[in-house]
Amino acid sequence: MNDVTHKIENNLSVMLSTIKISIIVFISIIIYINLPKYWFDLNIKNNGQFNLYTTAFFLIITGVCYLTCLITNHKVSQSSNVFRISWLLENIFFMLIIALPIYLSTAYESEYKYLFLLLIIASVIEYGSRYGIITSLFSSCFVLGADLLYAPVKDGINLYFQKDLIMVGIFIFVAWILGYYVDMEGENNKKKDETLNILNTELENQNKQRQNMESLLLKNKICYDMLFENSVNAIIVHRKGIIIYANESAAKLLGYDNPMKLSGKSFYNHYPRNIKLNIVKKYSNIIINKFSKIAEEENILNCNGDFIPVRNTSSFFTYKDTPTVLTFLLDITSEKNVETLKQDAEKNLKLLNETREFNILITEFFTNMSHELKTPVNVIYAAIQTINIYLDDYKIDNIKKLKSYLKTMKQNCLRMIRLINNLLDITKLDSGFIKLNKKNGNIINVIEDIVQSVASYVKSRDIELIFDTNVEEKTMAFDYDKIERIMLNLISNAFKYSHSKGQIYVNLIDEGSNLVIKVKDEGDGIPKDKLNVIFERFGQANRSLSRQCEGTGIGLYLVKSFTEMHGGKISVTSIEGKGSEFSILLPAELVKDQHFMDDKSILQTNVERISIEFSDIYSQ
Repeated sequence: MNDVTHKIENNLSVMLSTIKISIIVFISIIIYINLPKYWFDLNIKNNGQFNLYTTAFFLIITGVCYLTCLITNHKVSQSSNVFRISWLLENIFFMLIIALPIYLSTAYESEYKYLFLLLIIASVIEYGSRYGIITSLFSSCFVLGADLLYAPVKDGINLYFQKDLIMVGIFIFVAWILGYYVDMEGENNKKKDETLNILNTELENQNKQRQNMESLLLKNKICYDMLFENSVNAIIVHRKGIIIYANESAAKLLGYDNPMKLSGKSFYNHYPRNIKLNIVKKYSNIIINKFSKIAEEENILNCNGDFIPVRNTSSFFTYKDTPTVLTFLLDITSEKNVETLKQDAEKNLKLLNETREFNILITEFFTNMSHELKTPVNVIYAAIQTINIYLDDYKIDNIKKLKSYLKTMKQNCLRMIRLINNLLDITKLDSGFIKLNKKNGNIINVIEDIVQSVASYVKSRDIELIFDTNVEEKTMAFDYDKIERIMLNLISNAFKYSHSKGQIYVNLIDEGSNLVIKVKDEGDGIPKDKLNVIFERFGQANRSLSRQCEGTGIGLYLVKSFTEMHGGKISVTSIEGKGSEFSILLPAELVKDQHFMDDKSILQTNVERISIEFSDIYSQ
């Protein structure tokens, strides 16, 4: 509050000094303009012409006036007598330097008259309405006196006197109105000062009462024992790290049997070495800044070197007229144990929930697995029974029907082989038995051959398979067998969920250091909340037994695993009702000391593998 008041007073003082200096500057300018009319001996022939004497003359006048203004504006004392003398001296000085040019030049119509208004404003702001009105009256007398002495009278009427009466009225009204607000602000400030003085007095009295009470409590042995010796908190008084006082609780906390053994020892030794500098800085800041309360949790060392979690509350304290630190230490070991138990309980609960979810996932998987195994077994069993019936009543016309049932048996056997192969692959992946056999080759031709080999399966459902690439050749290292498994799985999934007369797109994009494989269909799409589930082990977008398409949810997990084994990444974007797009990013790297794959038998697509991969898709 005092800083704000001091700032306002400084700004006001600067403003008043500016007004007074402006009066002097304006007077100097007016004198200079009118000087050739009245002082011919300075050798000024016309306005605007300077010589050395003229310049020196005005500089001396301005300097003397400025110094006089500063001297008269400086108040040595705030007593009423000096106040009046300062106001009188200032007004006499400024009225003389304004009025003298008027009377010496016998100018009844002069610019000097308007400078009285600045003098009145400065007087009102600095001294109040009373002295401002007196200043305006004196100024009015000088202005009207000049009119009576020098202004011409026409027909017995002094027109200039009448005009200046209006100016004089403005002088008085400005002093009165502005002075009213200045006085009102002064009264408000005076009341605020009185209120602040009363509050300061009350605070000082309260502080004295508190100090007296503290002194009585400290000197009273019963109160001293209650507050310090029998306190649950460990209380330590230390200065520059040296312990001056410690109570029983402090000795017990730090592992001593007698608090006297702590006296004179360094409190900083009960902190780890790596944070000792920060601790010294912390307590030094408490003393320098006189902090009343600094609370934080920390670990301290007892005499055996064991860590003890405590809540440290330290404050600035004056002990025997010397700055000291008063520290309260509260053992929070039990709180930390409870917090640890709570965290362990939350962690165990989280693990329990994850285990439950995984158990549910496994249960659903084995339920679906049972369904996947039971369906082809039932179909095969029914086909065998039907074949037996036809064999008992053998006819040549039944040969086509027998072949149809044998084909159905073969397809369902392939379904079981596919299921068993996937389960074996998962086991091999988890145990780390599956390794890549990467060789350098043209991956564009390999993927194109795989796509062409499944075209007949796709065409049987009236679905168009479109292959496109922005490059005809891309030599890189890859495992042919794993790439074939990846492509067959993605294309079979797209085929499985596509509608009749739909399209499946297989696009290859060469990005220099990477190759991007995209497989897009126009099927039902995947719900947003299932996009991350489908790549998990046993994960399916639809786990119900009534789902439209068969499957165990293992295929995409294997695709992701084989992709990551190549150092690549797989992602999916899907819109329900419009289809899905799977993207695989493979790094284009070469294997050293490996021959280019040119053996056509190696690159030949396995027809049986295609049949196995497409075995759970029934031809219509």
